[in-house]
Amino acid sequence: MRRILFTLLLLFSTSGLTAAYGGTSSAQADELMDVSGMSAQVDDIPLMIGMTLQQQQAQLQMPDWQLQTLSDALEAGFDPQPMKSDIRGHLESNLDPADAEEALAWLESPLGQRATELEGRTGLPAVQQEIMQRLQSGAGEPLSEARQALIERFDEATGASEMSVEMVVGIQRGLLTAILRAAGAPAEQLDAALGQVAAARAQIQAAVEARNKATFAVVYRDLSDAEMTQYVEFAESESGRAYHQAMLQGFAKAMEAAAKRSGEAMAAADQ
Repeated sequence: MRRILFTLLLLFSTSGLTAAYGGTSSAQADELMDVSGMSAQVDDIPLMIGMTLQQQQAQLQMPDWQLQTLSDALEAGFDPQPMKSDIRGHLESNLDPADAEEALAWLESPLGQRATELEGRTGLPAVQQEIMQRLQSGAGEPLSEARQALIERFDEATGASEMSVEMVVGIQRGLLTAILRAAGAPAEQLDAALGQVAAARAQIQAAVEARNKATFAVVYRDLSDAEMTQYVEFAESESGRAYHQAMLQGFAKAMEAAAKRSGEAMAAADQ
């Protein structure tokens, strides 16, 4: 079980709250998720998890039955349908309809569509390899000071790093809580485990920020500085901030809930 936990933390360690407004319709939320590429991203999660497990199988040195248990639990927990339902519900409760309309107008603009297309390539193996090379060795064309500043503004405006940290910590907490409670662990053991997660937060944040900067540098490379400035200005607008934070927070909460379901499935299989 310890190896399974380590594997899950490894899988998810490399992937600002707003007030609730309410009022965004289910149809609006669905359109936002479709046009932004969020629905497609969630649909791809089981495949990406399966590919990651296959790639790490030799390193993990798990017996086939244990690897299958892990795979089955992740498949059950990260079912795209309840995840999309969670995100949709969060958007309905936390995004003002006017902000949703502004976001849709941006996403459907020529530049918005182009940015979404570039973002959709993030999971491609070649793109991931390039991101890792930039992250680990600084490979790739150096960024100008102006481009670095744009990336930092974009990260701050969207809350991408902040919510990524919340997501990683939430996934770890969800998995640990579900598994340890199912195993009948005493409260002191659970508190200690959650304390370790909290203690690692600064380290997680540094890793997430570095990865996000490398990701933005690679993914948005084909956008000129002028185009990237337009994207940043939308992200910094009131509607842009509201949209990005609601979407990212909904995704983080859906991932945490999926992790909890996976933890419960693993605990049940281990009994």
